Amino acid sequence: MLKIAHISDTHLGYTQYRLIERKKDFIVSFEKAIDKMIEEKVDIILHTGDLFETYQPDMVSLSKCISILQKVKNAGIEFIAITGNHDRVLRRGTIPPHKILEELNLIKLVDPYGYLELDGVLIAGFRFLPKRMVKSLKEEFFPSLEEKAEKFKYSILMFHQGVGQYLPYEESFEMEFSDFPRNFNYYAGGHIHAFLKEEFGKGIFSYAGSTEFRSKKEAVLGKRGFNIVDIENNQFKRVEIENLRPFEVLSLNEENVKEELLKLLERVENYKIPPIVFVSYTYKALEIESFKKVLEDIEKQSLLFRVDKRRVKSEEEFISSENKVKNFTDFLVGFLKEQNQNEKVISLAKEIVNSNEELVEDVVKSFLKEELGEG
Repeated sequence: MLKIAHISDTHLGYTQYRLIERKKDFIVSFEKAIDKMIEEKVDIILHTGDLFETYQPDMVSLSKCISILQKVKNAGIEFIAITGNHDRVLRRGTIPPHKILEELNLIKLVDPYGYLELDGVLIAGFRFLPKRMVKSLKEEFFPSLEEKAEKFKYSILMFHQGVGQYLPYEESFEMEFSDFPRNFNYYAGGHIHAFLKEEFGKGIFSYAGSTEFRSKKEAVLGKRGFNIVDIENNQFKRVEIENLRPFEVLSLNEENVKEELLKLLERVENYKIPPIVFVSYTYKALEIESFKKVLEDIEKQSLLFRVDKRRVKSEEEFISSENKVKNFTDFLVGFLKEQNQNEKVISLAKEIVNSNEELVEDVVKSFLKEELGEG
């Protein structure tokens, strides 16, 4: 049995929402994943890019990463990595943080592309590359790689690229399925933060997803985890990381707002770790501030609590506004009010719109002087 763990997009060092607690969360999720891999007695760990949030991580994150990887080394597990779009080097004369980890004998780095042989397994990989560079890689590296993979009983390809089947807009992906070399048993992908898996050629194609959410959209669409693959017996297991910070993402309206806010408060009060909470509220007349006490209680129990509200016009208001001719100033004022801008900002915007072009600079300067208390 040859057990391989596939992890990706850990983004160590990311201070999400400018909260130090979230920076710690990314480290905690990585360590919990590594501890589980050691418990599962895997033979190899593959990291398919964006180990760090940047190629110049802060010293705390780098230090924590070193101590976590020391556990891997002590357990006799090989850790093999490629760089992603976040932690690849962008300037000449600099190195990715992975080089430091490699010099400490904590990881093996495949960069910018290449392969290595480990326990009779071919492990090939290439770092994140823009679409224009993938074409050269496909012509110069993939044909020989296909031939080499055919000679091995077991082979793995690591990559950090977006694939067109999963990303609908052309500018958002770098490769198509048809671009990949064949003959590999397992295609280990990074870059897409959701877990995805399907059969491809003679093997399995999978994105491991992320170990921590970088957006509320990710919290809605996926779960944090990693893959374990037994390539000798062709077995695959998805492992979710437990006891991480909860995310609550809700869409509410006037009909269900009271009931759902009370349910949310009950859940938030029972979490062992203060959650991240996002509420989207759509309404016609009933302001969500009517439930001020519940909102305050939720906020007290949360690490972060944000409410995004959108007012929808009633049928009468809509008909009335359709019949009323508005000028640009009316539209601008309406928009600023919807964005909850204060009266000073609205007043300044109206004055700018209605001023001659040559007077706009003076209007703005006068406003700033007044706000700053200057004579």
